[in-house]
Amino acid sequence: MKERKTSGDIEEMTNEIVLDKAKGEFKVLGQRQGLVDVESLCDHLDSLVGPVVGEVIMNNLESRLGREDAARLREANPKAAIDELVAKLEEADFVSGMGITKVTLPKDPGAQIKVQVWNPIVRRNTGASKSFLFSWWCGALTSVLGRELDIKTVDYNEKANVLMCELGARAVQT
Repeated sequence: MKERKTSGDIEEMTNEIVLDKAKGEFKVLGQRQGLVDVESLCDHLDSLVGPVVGEVIMNNLESRLGREDAARLREANPKAAIDELVAKLEEADFVSGMGITKVTLPKDPGAQIKVQVWNPIVRRNTGASKSFLFSWWCGALTSVLGRELDIKTVDYNEKANVLMCELGARAVQT
């Protein structure tokens, strides 16, 4: 999520999309990306290992990436309020082509966090597709809020073309 622009020793956060034809690189928010058909990737992963294992694999990957992205964002913006960080994360989703994301943080820290994505890049609420969008948010918000979160519900409204999720506190196992 962070593009390093050096002006002396100062690094700045930027939301530029960069295509460097000389190097054959595509960067979003300073991170090199490879463009792939995400829906096809998720379908193939589910067909190889089944939707339950596909979901677990994608959850593991995306949750880690969300944590790392949010940690870099916090490092670049140490004085930013939680709402400001969430707005930057929403913009990162938009810029990277995930859809138009809106996160609703409740005033009660025990209440469910709502994440809605209009025109989502994937539209299923099972398997790797389910985890692709929302596990990243679990990781990112876990990092930003300082408490472990899990995906509680996922639903797709075809008419509105919106994928919705509720995130909640991770159950503590003893």
